[in-house]
Amino acid sequence: MASGGHAREHLLAVRRRTPHARPYTVGPDNLRSLSMQGAPEAAGMGLQRANSDTDLVTSESRSSLTASTYQLTLGHGHLVIFWDIKEEVDATDWIGLYHIDETCVANVWDSKNRGINGTQKGQIVWRLEPGPYFMEPETKVCFKYYHGVSGALRATTPCITVKNPGVSVRQAEDQAGSEHCRKLVSFTLSVIRAMGLKKGMFFNPDPYLKMSIQPGKRSGLPKFTHHGQERRSSIIANTTNPVWHGEKYTFVALMTDVLEIEVKDKFAKSRPIIKRFLGQLIIPVQRLLEGPTAE
Repeated sequence: MASGGHAREHLLAVRRRTPHARPYTVGPDNLRSLSMQGAPEAAGMGLQRANSDTDLVTSESRSSLTASTYQLTLGHGHLVIFWDIKEEVDATDWIGLYHIDETCVANVWDSKNRGINGTQKGQIVWRLEPGPYFMEPETKVCFKYYHGVSGALRATTPCITVKNPGVSVRQAEDQAGSEHCRKLVSFTLSVIRAMGLKKGMFFNPDPYLKMSIQPGKRSGLPKFTHHGQERRSSIIANTTNPVWHGEKYTFVALMTDVLEIEVKDKFAKSRPIIKRFLGQLIIPVQRLLEGPTAE
């Protein structure tokens, strides 16, 4: 699937051209950071739908998002997504691919910025590739159109069934218990501590955490847009047993991913150190979410 990199570049270009006209944009790139900060529009109930859409009476006067087909077999063609938006549009509007049962806007599988034309009607080609999201004989998905400035949900496609001919029914039955491993999940870490960090010759370290989501080495899956998410903690001065109280770090990941946590020492010119690395923990997301983890 497309990475959405062009969309990110375009969003940045729009902000540079009109910094005062668009001080804030709700797009797929900042939804997860909003979720980390506790913003209500990134909560589980998703972003608010545009009021004008629900106030209209006839279907002809409502915004719509449709697809060229609602039955697609991977490797045999592609989708064309058509939009017809009746409300205000903007060059930062975007379309996201979601599992049909997904209600959290931040858990987008893939996204595309729909271009710089800013018109009410248009279309975009969407090519789907086998990956962690299509490991069943059939997967039901939908596309959602969001207004880039307000974050309002403008329209949603009907359910689309994606078939993967490379997965047999028997394989699916064998893997039935691991269906949750191919769905994005959101989780938050808090109250993290490290114990017995290495002490320098004359000074205790000033440790901080660097955390990131990476694909599991045994999953055999490629990197996707949510991989590489990174969070950094505050620096705690002069200690070998730091505890990060009152800090929360939110991630979106597959159950097959791993969370990498590095403990590093703050660099200071007045106290140069040879090695800033103090320790590392790599833990599977599935293990992290199944129960308490030993510190």
